[in-house]
Amino acid sequence: MQVDSLAAMLPQKRWFGAKERAIAGVSLIDDTVLDDGPPPLAAALVRIAFADGGSDVFNLLLITASDDELQDPFEKDVDRLKALGKHMAHGSTLRGRQGSFRFSGAGLDPMSEPGQGSVRSVSSEQSNSSVIFDEEIIMKVLRRVEPGPNPELELARLLTGEGFGNIPAQVGEMRYEPDEGASEADFYDLGIAQRFLPDAVDGWEETLAHVGRLLESSSVAGYEHLRTGVEDKASENLECIEQLGDVTAALHVMLARDGLDTDFSGEPIDSSDLKQWIERAHESLKRGRGGGDLEDLADRAGAIIDLLASVTTPGAKTRVHGDYHLGQTMLTERGWIILDFEGEPARSLQDRRSKDSPLRDVAGMMRSFSYAATAALFRRAEPGSRDWSNLEPIAEAWEDLARERFLRAYLRTAHEGEFLPDEESTETMLNVFEIDKALYELAYERSHRPAWTRIPLEGIRRAVARESAR
Repeated sequence: MQVDSLAAMLPQKRWFGAKERAIAGVSLIDDTVLDDGPPPLAAALVRIAFADGGSDVFNLLLITASDDELQDPFEKDVDRLKALGKHMAHGSTLRGRQGSFRFSGAGLDPMSEPGQGSVRSVSSEQSNSSVIFDEEIIMKVLRRVEPGPNPELELARLLTGEGFGNIPAQVGEMRYEPDEGASEADFYDLGIAQRFLPDAVDGWEETLAHVGRLLESSSVAGYEHLRTGVEDKASENLECIEQLGDVTAALHVMLARDGLDTDFSGEPIDSSDLKQWIERAHESLKRGRGGGDLEDLADRAGAIIDLLASVTTPGAKTRVHGDYHLGQTMLTERGWIILDFEGEPARSLQDRRSKDSPLRDVAGMMRSFSYAATAALFRRAEPGSRDWSNLEPIAEAWEDLARERFLRAYLRTAHEGEFLPDEESTETMLNVFEIDKALYELAYERSHRPAWTRIPLEGIRRAVARESAR
């Protein structure tokens, strides 16, 4: 396969997350033909070396056109991707030069290969690429891949096998395995197939719509107390958020239960874990100070982070979602569905696979409620305007109620898993994890949406206020 043209092609792709880095070279790790065509459709693992040092490995699906031009089937001929469905359904093993591309599909019928009815790509995908077969199966093709097990495949496989009903069931996967004798460092998970849920609605957009309708409703002002009015007008949405708290806790209870493989089983959190988390949060705080907008909060936030060292009963650490927010959920007729167990994309694979306090996920969802409240405000008013001043107390009241309902339901169910700290330690850990998450958000917003830095800054401010009120 000619790979020279990839240096020009890859930076044009939405999922290529290193657009700002100059490419120094492209080398082929291995490839195989998925479908003869013509023209042939190939799967290829390529290593991209960067001029500033370092490299990344990418998983590519490519059509070789008649003029040797390499084309992305997701853009040029998505129907060709039915080859993925065929290989998963039949459990194919396709040889490359020095290894094999292996497909499995324990949940698929080889007599009814996915893609025989319809094939369409998902245009909204950011860091990976997804294709939907027959409106029944969705396959995510992982793009930037790292050697070793991918946490999304690991957890989806586990949860499907355990019968956890609040994820889309995993039905197939794609993996690259080197020839015998190679180390685990040369294995790559390349794709995951799950049941597609056509009736599902995005949890973030659904929540945003509810908050938007609340802000548009003038009837809230008719209540003697604002909180009472918001609770009444948003009752359906708040009940739904309470159900999300139950589902989140059920996930954590499942991941903490006895009898799981050692890669998944829960372990006591010890002082070294707390020290590591403190150091990580302080590193984020140190970077955050550079922006100038954090100075009035930095010292107090740092003092709260240090409180983690005094926690005497921190509970257990387990595998967690790792990047938990409303955008990783969907609502269906049968309730909440949790998606995308890859973890925060900026973190290493080792970090994303490591065990953590389940409260880290809880803090992530709390931050998502803050984003939903303020994002709904942004859609209706300019910051600092009279409309903003009038609507902000309503949004804040909704956020407070959403936090309370979610946490109340979560704690009620999570006690079944025996991984929680005591009440005081829970409050401390949640505060620290929220600050840590808000610092991560702050770095992102400074680079991508400077007007939105007010959201993580306000999150840190409120965490400081909560600690002061204890």
